Amino acid sequence: MKARRKIEKTFTFFVLLAVGIIYLVPILMMLLGSFKDAGEVLQFNLALPTIWHPENYLYVLETGNILRGYANSLIVTVSAVIVTLLSGAFAGIVIARNSGRSSNALYYYFIFGLTATMQTVTTFALLKVIRLYGSYFGVIMVFVASNLPFTVMSFTSFVKGVPRELDEAASMDGCSPMGIMLKIHLPILKPIMVTNLIIVAISVWNNLMIPLYFFNSSKKMTIPLTIYNFFGMYSRNWHYVFAAMTLTVLPVIILYLCLQKHIVAGMTAGAVKG
Repeated sequence: MKARRKIEKTFTFFVLLAVGIIYLVPILMMLLGSFKDAGEVLQFNLALPTIWHPENYLYVLETGNILRGYANSLIVTVSAVIVTLLSGAFAGIVIARNSGRSSNALYYYFIFGLTATMQTVTTFALLKVIRLYGSYFGVIMVFVASNLPFTVMSFTSFVKGVPRELDEAASMDGCSPMGIMLKIHLPILKPIMVTNLIIVAISVWNNLMIPLYFFNSSKKMTIPLTIYNFFGMYSRNWHYVFAAMTLTVLPVIILYLCLQKHIVAGMTAGAVKG
């Protein structure tokens, strides 16, 4: 049995290593290509640059409107993450702490949202009617609606594993229902909060279609749209394209690396407590 387990672990290790390499190769090719010249980058290999060209990044920043794209993406992403997390947390707490039919119906309503796809035409028409088309607020609310079902489901599963005795003790000490949520539940929800933060942030930051459809001004283009337009202008200059792409994914990679240990803890806790 020990020999069999050792073989299984070794096989699993090499499978995961192969999968990791498959994901890592394009990233390394992009990173190295961003420091090459126009001719060398067309080889699309993992060789180190003959001469390093960090000025590629300066050129991209000066001509590609990258900083404006960063600012727009930060506005949309930070706002959408805050609203989604707070709304999902409060909704999950209420649903988990109430066992009536209305609570169950609300929970399954959000679960249905996981299977329903966004209808672009009807969403576009709705934003036009309520005069939110082309605004930051309208795009942020579309992102919130898209990410809220999973957030509510994960928070609900987590809160169901939190002992009700904590609520009762806080209530006996004179804590209001809102105080219980803010002082008792939200601190306990930190692992699943961080997990949802990463998921929602990556989803919003990398999304191309929603800003493309629902923004009507080039001044509000997010970073994926900025890179899309940049590629259209410099499709033959892959060293500039790779530099722009590296600047795009860098914030998400840094955020993930800083919070990765909380992601595993949050996903595991949510699964067990559900």
